[in-house]
Amino acid sequence: MREQNDESFEFDVSVVGLGAMGTLMAHALLKQGKRVAIWNRSPGKAASLVAAGAHLCDSVETALVASPATIFVLLDNHATHEVLGMPGVMHALANRTIVDYTTNAQDEGPALQGLVNRAGGHYVKGMIVAYPRNVGHRESHSIHTGDREAFEQHRSLLEGLAGHTVFLPWGEALAFASVLHAHAFAAMVAFFEAVGASERFGLSVSKTARLLLDTSRFFVADALEEAARRLEAQDFAGDQARLDVHVDAFAHIAQSLHAQGAWTPVFDAVCQVAQRAASMGYGNQDIAAITLSFAHDKAPGH
Repeated sequence: MREQNDESFEFDVSVVGLGAMGTLMAHALLKQGKRVAIWNRSPGKAASLVAAGAHLCDSVETALVASPATIFVLLDNHATHEVLGMPGVMHALANRTIVDYTTNAQDEGPALQGLVNRAGGHYVKGMIVAYPRNVGHRESHSIHTGDREAFEQHRSLLEGLAGHTVFLPWGEALAFASVLHAHAFAAMVAFFEAVGASERFGLSVSKTARLLLDTSRFFVADALEEAARRLEAQDFAGDQARLDVHVDAFAHIAQSLHAQGAWTPVFDAVCQVAQRAASMGYGNQDIAAITLSFAHDKAPGH
């Protein structure tokens, strides 16, 4: 890929699409001293950004020409194709990089990369692993795929949107995104369930939420760190946290919750998973060995 000298461009980056996420991305880049060009189908949404120093372009073509990289944050894949079909856009893609944060289906990203590549441009698919309020936060993470060379060229720009970023090949990136969100949202719902159940014991929901956050922060992080280490080493010695000990403890916890009439489908499922793994012969191993029951065996009934 031909290297581009960003100093030869009037702007460092363009942002196309000023919904909640796109607007926050543009503001984050402006706060970091970037020269930002913007475009939105409804120009009225640009007022706060223009006041903050962004330049409002009159067309997508102008926004593309203005900088070496353009961030797309549109409604969906249909909206992306509509924008790419606007006058002058395909011609303006030559020697430009599109960094696409629009949510789309797994097969739509590679198709968009092909379209942009045929126009002489470069395509990077991105995903911010954070809610909009944490765009630009140094502890936020992002995942990118698509054109690795283009990603590396604009890495420092993209780190301004999330302090930690990783590039993965298409298939790996899409698979990791699936398991990452399965883990993150399951953990969130488990937290919501525990906090809600606390009311059955006469506890304050708001106070319990803060106590749970504070007391579990190190405990859970340490457990996951230990699990990652054991999985890397394939060492499941039961010297710290045997699975069968957890199975017994889980039964007592569930009994206490049920005695108060708490609805705990997430923890009930945890108990079932632990019991199943123990029945498969992992009882005398570390609790991290539960991973093997998911990785190596089919779900019951399959």
